Amino acid sequence: MKNSIKYILPICALFFASCEDFLKEEPKSFLSPDNFYQTMDDINAGLNAVYRAPYDRYSANWASPCWFEWGTDIEEITDKSTWAHHNEIARLPSTFNASSTIPEDFWKYTYNHLKDDNNLLKALPNVPISGEEKKLIEGQARALRAFLYFDAVRVYNGVPLLLESSTDLEFLKTVSRATPESIYEAIITDLEYAKEVLPDRWNNASDWGRITSGGAAAMLAKVYLTMAGYPLKQTDKLEKARVLLEEFVEKKTYGAHYRLLPEYSQLFDEATGPGDEGVWIINFTRGTFGQGSQWHTEFAPLELYYAQGFGLTYGGGWSNGLPTDRFYNSYDQEKDKRFKYTYWSSTAEIPDEFDAIVPKDENGNPQHIAFYRPHIKKFREKMPNDNSQGSGLDHSIIRYADVLLMYAEVLNELGNSKCYEYINMVRERAGLEPLQTMSKDAFREHLMLERAWELCFEGDRKFDLLRWGVYCTRTPEWNPQVKGNIQEGKHEFWPIPKSQRDVNVNLTQNPGW
Repeated sequence: MKNSIKYILPICALFFASCEDFLKEEPKSFLSPDNFYQTMDDINAGLNAVYRAPYDRYSANWASPCWFEWGTDIEEITDKSTWAHHNEIARLPSTFNASSTIPEDFWKYTYNHLKDDNNLLKALPNVPISGEEKKLIEGQARALRAFLYFDAVRVYNGVPLLLESSTDLEFLKTVSRATPESIYEAIITDLEYAKEVLPDRWNNASDWGRITSGGAAAMLAKVYLTMAGYPLKQTDKLEKARVLLEEFVEKKTYGAHYRLLPEYSQLFDEATGPGDEGVWIINFTRGTFGQGSQWHTEFAPLELYYAQGFGLTYGGGWSNGLPTDRFYNSYDQEKDKRFKYTYWSSTAEIPDEFDAIVPKDENGNPQHIAFYRPHIKKFREKMPNDNSQGSGLDHSIIRYADVLLMYAEVLNELGNSKCYEYINMVRERAGLEPLQTMSKDAFREHLMLERAWELCFEGDRKFDLLRWGVYCTRTPEWNPQVKGNIQEGKHEFWPIPKSQRDVNVNLTQNPGW
């Protein structure tokens, strides 16, 4: 699914006044969901618009790769950042409140895409295409809707649950927040449908990035693991997760092709991408800013941005995400291959990486790059003499290593010693010795680190800490930027944006905000 996706339908956010103008239009004078969807081409155009959601979530929104890694045990923001809305997420100061920019932006993003998704699902039954084609379209759309709500319920807790297209302004202005339980049930229903109707892989190269049955099943397993933890603590969901993960890993129900790539570094090579390790991926195409992936720009040293004088081209970035010292020092730095690939540990490594690309600055003078602390390089730009601001490095929302670690986690929680088999598969690739037998609690504690070493900075760390119930206790111990600011009973969830509550009095606020 190439990311040159264009919005086809008029989009208005859930509670915006612009919806009133939308309703005043004469039906035949503009494209509405009711008159746009006529052919398979129209359906594909609408589906492409819906596929824009994960692209926006993980790249297009400025600094979005850091939103759920900042303010955790593993990631800080650079001290050189002057962007208040970024520092609010990363440091959790008292100025972070219901009027803050990022919680509002994320709300708008969520409901813009849900509107497109529900419009497509509403129109689909009336389009003259085959029943099998309809199933494939519906499966993808419902998986993407589940993806949006899974994020929303973990970010805000309860949110309005809209499963049908609506232009009724009075309803949209009065709809209440659904309970987290009901949101999760809707997510489960959508993902169950998707995993049953979608193929285990798509045959055409042009379909790379489309959701598969394996992607839906792996996401559903993560949903069950989340429900088993904080805040719902529905521990019966552990067995449901185990069954799914057993099907995935041992029975190969969702495809026999999934595997760990031989080397960790291969996952982040633009030429190959995650390949058979990618379970649910976003396919990026190299291009200008806003087209390709922006991951490298978030983490590349700010010094490259300024020293070269070329801004975001040729590998420049903003240093938005930096490892916390305690996390950086938690690795076996001599043996763990992931450490060596994930970080630039010193200035001395930079010339080897970049002097061959841009050995001189914009004025023709020799340049020497220097930075003051270790930087994250796993997403780095590696295309010499290419001035693209967006790379073509595909991003894994879920990859097979994540599946194996989820399986190890649930087996440990259920008292099954096979948990060591699956965590050790991940450790073996990293060049580490097998984990030896330990208590359930000790295994759980180690797994918190193993998931971080393997999946660090890939966009979801806060959600792991939340479901483990340690976000507000572990984070200040590892991250000095939030120490003294983070508050238990408040910062687990973002505030409901004030702009939305000003329009809809039925939207209650989260505790502490």
